[in-house]
Amino acid sequence: MGSPAKALDLLQPDPPANIPEEVFWYRKLIQAYALCQLKDYAGAEDRFSQAGHLIGERHDGLTEIAYFRGRCALLRREWQKAEEYFHEVIRPGAASDLYLKAYALAGLGWSSMQDLRYEEAIDWYGQDETAARALNAIPLEEQALGNLGFLYAQLHDFAKAEKNSADAESIASQLHIPRDEQHWLLDVGRVQNERGHSGAAEETYKRALALATKFDDRSIAAKCLHNLTSLKIEQGDLELAQKFHQMGYDLGLTGDDLELWRLDQAKILKAHADFTKAMLELRELLQQIESEDQQSRKIRYALRWYLQDQIALLYAVLGNAAEAERWFQSGIATVDEAAKNMQSEEFQTSIRDNMPVFDDYVAFLVNQKQPAKALQVAQLGRARTLLKAKPGRKVENVDIWVGRIQAYLRRSNAILFSYFATQSECYLWVVTSDQVRLFPLGKSGPDLDNLIESYRQEIQQHLPIDASPASKTLFQVLVQPASELIPRGAHVIVIADSQIYSVNFETLISPHISDHYWIEDVDIQNASSIDLLTTQDRRRIPTKGLLLIGAAAQADPDFAELPHAPEEMESVRRHFPAGETTAFTGKNATPGSYLQSHPGSFKFIHLATHGTPNALEPLESAIILSSDAGGKFKLLGRDIVKVPLNAELVTISACEGVGTNIQSLEGLLGLEWAFMRAGAHQVVAALWDVDDSITPGLMDDFYGELQKGRTAADALRHAKLAMLHAGGFHATPYYWAALQLYTRS
Repeated sequence: MGSPAKALDLLQPDPPANIPEEVFWYRKLIQAYALCQLKDYAGAEDRFSQAGHLIGERHDGLTEIAYFRGRCALLRREWQKAEEYFHEVIRPGAASDLYLKAYALAGLGWSSMQDLRYEEAIDWYGQDETAARALNAIPLEEQALGNLGFLYAQLHDFAKAEKNSADAESIASQLHIPRDEQHWLLDVGRVQNERGHSGAAEETYKRALALATKFDDRSIAAKCLHNLTSLKIEQGDLELAQKFHQMGYDLGLTGDDLELWRLDQAKILKAHADFTKAMLELRELLQQIESEDQQSRKIRYALRWYLQDQIALLYAVLGNAAEAERWFQSGIATVDEAAKNMQSEEFQTSIRDNMPVFDDYVAFLVNQKQPAKALQVAQLGRARTLLKAKPGRKVENVDIWVGRIQAYLRRSNAILFSYFATQSECYLWVVTSDQVRLFPLGKSGPDLDNLIESYRQEIQQHLPIDASPASKTLFQVLVQPASELIPRGAHVIVIADSQIYSVNFETLISPHISDHYWIEDVDIQNASSIDLLTTQDRRRIPTKGLLLIGAAAQADPDFAELPHAPEEMESVRRHFPAGETTAFTGKNATPGSYLQSHPGSFKFIHLATHGTPNALEPLESAIILSSDAGGKFKLLGRDIVKVPLNAELVTISACEGVGTNIQSLEGLLGLEWAFMRAGAHQVVAALWDVDDSITPGLMDDFYGELQKGRTAADALRHAKLAMLHAGGFHATPYYWAALQLYTRS
């Protein structure tokens, strides 16, 4: 309970001689830890030694001493020494006490977190949470979940952060542990605000503030008031912002809390047009952080970037465009540096994706009447993992960059649509072989997201063209402003952003002459970035033949056998010579059959089976196959990316093969991304569930047109139009439009 002096008083009298001997050494152990808390480290070491002497060779007693020595090392901020002690506890055969092992895992998580090794900390707390749940140690599980929520938020993986923090807060509330509850509420509110749910965030902050006030936790109260101040500044409510700001000042702030208060002070000064004082405040804060040691600077990258971005915006307001650009670029470099420090590509991606690094810079360049350069900046962070681009890469001269794009479009006879969405604006650039045009679309943020959600509901409800108002409105918002640049029969490449990734542009309804789906005017393919399109893969080697896997035997009750999968397999097989086809079907269609068949040697890969997306863990998205000898029946995204491919086309005839984890800079992360990451040239994958009954005919038409020499985009459009024009209930977009074409280069 944080009262070590009282603990020592209770333990002061010598215990009676006739009680169990375990009490004697355990008394010394608790005295040692209490002295550690009081920073009497010499006294603590003496008691640890006495406890060890009394224990002798008792195994569990020695591991318990190791655990408390680790706790003591944590108090001394000796992270490496603490971890050495905790590793003694968890090594195989060291202790039979599973609770002690679980607490040692928590200690390793805490030490890694304090030492800023966040990815390692996530691994330890993940093991700790699993162990705590198995033991039904609910308070320990609550702590593990809460710390995982904080860690994921620090790495800007906000979907996982919100789930873990909310679960921890719920447990703390049920257990009536308000001191924990206020911490997790603060984390939940932060994530809600980052995800654009400011109303929910405000209520969450106020709940945390009420608890912090009740228990006189000034640090938590200061953070709540900072967040409320920032939120009200963003909403333009300066009166209420200043009220919260003054409440924070009245707490008597120090350290990090004082820094955040000064940041709010700068924002309030800026809102009152006192730009000189605001600039001074921001520069002093940034200088203070930059003067810290490298380890501290590493953890504070988000604040460093934010200060650099705010300084850039102030220079823009003051009319100093050159300085504004310099500071915007410094901010991008800071985030690149932070991403480079992450070992996992997943965290590298989430750091870049969940921070609006490019938003203000793009808006600045648009206002400066530099649309081509604004487009280049909007593309800087896209598809870094697919490009395998290194942070800090040199930015090409914008005229040369645009020239290279237009040369590509001339060769491809294509038109490029590139979208970039911020909280306040959505931009569309249309690039043709001879011009670059920018269209501010006006609708963005929640309004655009709500419209897209209405569109998705229309698709899922199988609504016909005359009952799909959202599909018609989306065309007017996303396409109509640039319609004069798109001749009928054009080849359109779409680079989406944010929720726009979940839109199949073929299904949008054009009102020209009469209502019709846009697929009837153009063929469409999708890409993750301009640079990915125009970068040649020099490692590509000649491939031939078809790898065909599907019609798997049922391996799990949740995934019934697909009745039409054998028919689909045959409809694909018939378009290839028997000697150039390798097929695995039924019980032979296992994850191992894919991994061991040298998939990198095939020109075409087709998978006719179930698929399952995973929004929280995109690389846990899976192709569902038959069970192998070890009982494994899932071909996971993380397995797919490890096997290099050279395929011209991978077709994933499975539900939601594109994935459901939307990242603005990388696209929809799931199976399609995994095959692209492995090296596939083009991928056909589904945005929503694929109806098993229509795929045999669709694939027969698609591969038939490919064999006639059509491009994948032409062939897929031909197959879809045939189904659309055949009429009947299969003519609604739900059936013919689930599969989309994604192009790498």
